[in-house]
Amino acid sequence: MVQELITTTSGKVSDYLHQIDVRAYGTTRMLSLYLGVFDDCSILFDCGSSLDVKKTLRYLKNHKIPLSSIKYLITSHHHFDHNGGLWKLYEEIKKHNQDVKIITNQQTKELLNNYESHLDRARRTYGNLVGDMKPIENKAFKIIEPNLIFNADFDIVDTFYKNGSEIKLVILKTPGHTPDHQSSMLIRNNIIEFLFFGEAVGTLYHTTKLVTMPVSMPVYYNHKDYMNSIENLKKLQPLIAGFGHFGIVNGEKNIKEILLEHESFMKKFRKLIIKFYEEKPDTKYIVNKIIPILTERTDLTADHNPVFNSIALGIVYGMMMDLGYRKE
Repeated sequence: MVQELITTTSGKVSDYLHQIDVRAYGTTRMLSLYLGVFDDCSILFDCGSSLDVKKTLRYLKNHKIPLSSIKYLITSHHHFDHNGGLWKLYEEIKKHNQDVKIITNQQTKELLNNYESHLDRARRTYGNLVGDMKPIENKAFKIIEPNLIFNADFDIVDTFYKNGSEIKLVILKTPGHTPDHQSSMLIRNNIIEFLFFGEAVGTLYHTTKLVTMPVSMPVYYNHKDYMNSIENLKKLQPLIAGFGHFGIVNGEKNIKEILLEHESFMKKFRKLIIKFYEEKPDTKYIVNKIIPILTERTDLTADHNPVFNSIALGIVYGMMMDLGYRKE
């Protein structure tokens, strides 16, 4: 059987890994969560906004994965659409497993519990699609230091078992999209079977082509750090790689290709922002010039992607801020 290039459907994708489409913003192919189910526990990478929690719980119930089995909730970064619902999911799982922990770094913890300004900005862009955020108790967290070295022995966060084989969890520091961003890996027999990019390698809104979108959202986007994270990720050779938005790329060769594609496009995207700003230093003008370039890189229609224009505005404005053209 020929393996598909990009997996965009919810369901089991390996002997222990599931992809979950929580239909964020009320539509398909907007946000991927990833679930690892092992012999004696389960782990979840990201959880979506508070509006997505019911859909995650429904997926677990439909696949007969008990909430008592969830050992870890693992973050990529603090943004509302990825982990804004963490407080709500944690409280629900805690009813069934008092020992459940949120694995994250200190910076993400602080940003998750100091969310007011982030949520205010998000509501100005996405309206009532952002959900709610609430403080999370200190004992919920297991704070780790993500790996800074990508070509040496990794610090192992934990080891799980599936049918007698060991599967190791590793977390990598991948700042740029946000300063707290981290990416996670699952390793078996010294092979990286799964690498969760989060938003360290842009977004994927195409089902048949390895083309990406920028993630230069305000207010924290740092282009130098972002490109350095891509350079580090290029050192790895995962079998499959998951994007937060949206889907799984299968095969080492294809993952390498999309990393190179994204690196190249981000350089081009930055140059275009500079060019259009020099033509006319007006945000609306620059966004209107950029949108046709972005629409060529997705097979989502406007009908299926109601927040596309907001996303376009965000990634343009974030890059402009990094270039010093705009302030918060």
